[in-house]
Amino acid sequence: MSDLRSAARQALDYINEVDYGPYDDRPVKEALHAALKQPQRTLTDEVIADLWHQNGGFHHHFARAVERWLKGEK
Repeated sequence: MSDLRSAARQALDYINEVDYGPYDDRPVKEALHAALKQPQRTLTDEVIADLWHQNGGFHHHFARAVERWLKGEK
């Protein structure tokens, strides 16, 4: 588990244990759950080369392709 995922899990566990009284902690819990559901991806040299060639070597298109890939989109 990555450091960021581990931190999100720890924060969520802590929030679940603490009584915040009238404070509505649902938005924080929902954000942490959403972060934990994100796909784990490693951007390897091979993936970068594939994305570069698929997008004709244009920097703008390449950057957007990397962004989509990191989000788990096609």
